[in-house]
Amino acid sequence: MRTFLFFSLSLLLLCSCQDYGKLEKKGDLDRSLAEISGLAVFSNDSLIYTATDHGNPNSIYGLNPSGNIIREITISNAPNEDWEDLTKDSNGTLYISDTGNNENDREDQFIYIIPNFANLAQQRESLKAQKITFTLSDQENYPPSLKNLNFDIEALIYKDEYLYMFTRNRSRNFDGITKVYKLPALPGTFEAELIDEYYVCDDLNTCAITGADISADGSKIALLTTNKVLILSDFDGERFFSGNIKTYDLGYNSQKEGVSFKNDSTLYLVDERRAQTGGNFYEFSLD
Repeated sequence: MRTFLFFSLSLLLLCSCQDYGKLEKKGDLDRSLAEISGLAVFSNDSLIYTATDHGNPNSIYGLNPSGNIIREITISNAPNEDWEDLTKDSNGTLYISDTGNNENDREDQFIYIIPNFANLAQQRESLKAQKITFTLSDQENYPPSLKNLNFDIEALIYKDEYLYMFTRNRSRNFDGITKVYKLPALPGTFEAELIDEYYVCDDLNTCAITGADISADGSKIALLTTNKVLILSDFDGERFFSGNIKTYDLGYNSQKEGVSFKNDSTLYLVDERRAQTGGNFYEFSLD
């Protein structure tokens, strides 16, 4: 018993002293959210909405500012093949990006649309979604060669009636490029248009884009990696990399999968639970 108590106390002290770099840990995430992916915040709701990825329930979870699950809404007609990000528009619509594509071999990818989610989520435990089915304009082979594995999408934003998606590059001989695709934010079947690309950096482990969000006024975009956030601002229309790009080193490397603006100067972030790292809800100040 004495040995067990000593081990337990040592583990508690280790966890309490863990260094999260420049992130402010706000709470531990429930173990059901070990594969958390994506965040969305609505102006009329105090909760922060999230989901989990491949093989997990087709549910949206509402978290309080400490990361505790307060609400769970099933999206009854939207199987979770690989949900990777969430975004919203100013009308309270939620968009779920079912675009995880680790092997780059999906011929059809989906985005689920839940109109009026911001209001309905406070009243119901189950909702139905509309659906966008799409292919990518520059993908010809499923899967492509190992040198061209840049069709996995884990980051989604909404802007001016369109959805924009940023790829997580998995190519052998990683070149640091994220591609940007554009889709109309409407139910239907489309070909997503490749409109831009950007060199992030050349380390596969820390330079692949795993999440995105756009500020409420549309003036800033946050792109997430395992250890940094890129803030894009002063861009021209949909040329998101045409303006200022500021990189914030988070000082803590973990499998970060979701980012959302709390306000103009603060971000919410979450990471997956991996062994002794992650599984937390954070805030990060841009000041």
